[in-house]
Order: sequence, then C-alpha cells, then structure tokens
Amino acid sequence: MKLLFKKFILIILITGYFQKGNAQGFVPLFNEYLSENLYLIHPAMVGTNLKNIRLNFGSRQQWFNIPDAPGTDLLTLEYKATKNAILGLQLIKDHNGYHSKNSSYLTFGYRLYLNNEVWTTRRSFPTKNDNIKELSFGISVGSINYNLNQSSFDPRITDPLLNNNSSGTGYITLDAGAAYVSTHLSAQFSVKNITMNNSKTSMEDGNENFDSSRFKHYLASLQYEIYFDNGWNMEPSFLVQYLEKTNETSLDLNLKLYRLINKGRLWVGGSFRRNFLEIETSSAPNMPPQYYSHFTPVFGLNYNRYLFSYHYTSNLGTLNLGASGLHYFSIGISF
Repeated sequence: MKLLFKKFILIILITGYFQKGNAQGFVPLFNEYLSENLYLIHPAMVGTNLKNIRLNFGSRQQWFNIPDAPGTDLLTLEYKATKNAILGLQLIKDHNGYHSKNSSYLTFGYRLYLNNEVWTTRRSFPTKNDNIKELSFGISVGSINYNLNQSSFDPRITDPLLNNNSSGTGYITLDAGAAYVSTHLSAQFSVKNITMNNSKTSMEDGNENFDSSRFKHYLASLQYEIYFDNGWNMEPSFLVQYLEKTNETSLDLNLKLYRLINKGRLWVGGSFRRNFLEIETSSAPNMPPQYYSHFTPVFGLNYNRYLFSYHYTSNLGTLNLGASGLHYFSIGISF
C-alpha cells in the first residue's frame, strides 16, 4: 500500500505540467467519456472497476495546420485508498489562441457494495460472469483560472488595456454526483460547476459581464450492457446535458460493440449528438432553423493493463464550421 501511495504522489508531481497552461470559457465536452473514462464527466464514477491506481491521458486537437488552433489536454488519476474510499485527480489544460484555461479537480468518492462483492480482478472491464452491484457518491473541488496572454502583442501599441503581459480571473468550484453501477445497467447524475465563491468583473456602469455562479452544468447518463455467448457484447447508452448559462440542452445517443480477445478486448462504436438550442440564420432568410449536431466514431483497445482509444468528431448540418473535425487520442494504464 505504501508503494502504491508513493506512485500516486509521484504521478501528481509529474503532472504539474498541466498547472502551467490555462483556456477560454467553459471547456466543451464532446465524447471523451466514451474512451472508457466516465470519471471525466461524473465525479461519482471515480475508481469504477479499479483495483489500485489508474492513469489516463487524453488530447483533443483541431485544425492541425493552423498555429494556436484550439486544443485540450486532459489527465485523470484514480487511487483506491480503501475498500470504499477512492481519491481522484483531474487536470484540464485548454487553449485557443491567446486565451487559455486551467482547471484542477480533487475528487473524493465513496462506494457501497450492494452485494458485498468487491472488484478484485486485474481486468479493467467487466464481463457477463461478474456480479457487480454498486452505489457510489462523488464530490470534486476544483480551481478554474482563465488567462489572456499578451506577451507577444506589439509593445508599440499604447492601448492601456495591453500594458500587462497577462491578465486573468478565476474561481473555486464544486462538482457532485451519484452513480449506480451493475453488470448490466448503470446510471449516473452529476451537477458540475457549483461555485463556492463568485468571481465577477463589472464595467464602470455597473453592468455585470461575468458571473461564475450561473455556469452550473447538469448531466444524466445511462448505459445497458447486452452480453452474448460468443465473446461479443453491446452497450447502448445516452447522455443528457443542460447548461444553465446558455439555457441549452443536448442529447448523445451512443452505441458500442465489444469483442473479447486474448488479454483484453477491442471496441468500436459511434455517437450522435444533437443540441436543442436554435441557431439564428437571419442572414439567410430562406434557410430553416439550424441546430448543432455531430457524429463521432470511436475505436479502442484494452490490452493487459493498458488502454488505447481514438475518436473523430465531424460536424453535421447545413452550417458547417470547417472541413476538419476534432481528433481525440487517449492512453491509459492501471498499476
């Protein structure tokens, strides 16, 4: 146990790299959670199917041929401290041109075993022979910092707003949720971005242009595992999100197919997202109302203690934001 704890601390020190980056606005969630890492969106899913320590790194990139294009790096670290208690660390480094955002979360999860069976296998995924029935709760305390880097701006510009090399604001936030996980049916609910102290900037006339207390993010998801006798299993699932600030709702419809192989399993699937916030098209009066939607094929592999996955998100609809989609790569290891 002491050796595992030392590894946990060592990895935290190594991942300090994330603390030097920072991104603009609320970091959008695409389909990164489909890389077998629901902890990215649900604090109560920290440590699911975990025996000791699990480290997961992901990178989302867009427009490879454009300098300072939007990109996001994500890292999660999970440590099973006791039979029921799990500790987690989540770091997000998001950047978009001169703007950046740095988010750090510490998570505490508590798991109740409804059938007194504790996960003991070295596998990181369940099979039809497992008898899982767990209820878990999670809470994450996070620090979110926004930054505008002005160091490369032309120093000859006399604009008083550009006198400093950087400017930014930040606040402390809280995520909380609950989850039920079983061999066949699993469900989760979370509330993210519950601010503990409001960070506001006001213009001279008193109008508020930033209020962190109105950024709460609600998520609910469900998965159902269907096992077959020939080594295949299928997992339909969905995710519903609601953003309080913009009053928008989105729905993900997902389907993944798994195939057991020697020392692991392969998976392939896809996700369709539809946002129900209407996009105005006043410049094109003959065009019907538009809603954001995208499709994401997913591929992955569990092999021994390792996990690899790749996603490609392509925007759908008449109004397209560009020919190039979003690439997401993920790699994980269990200690």
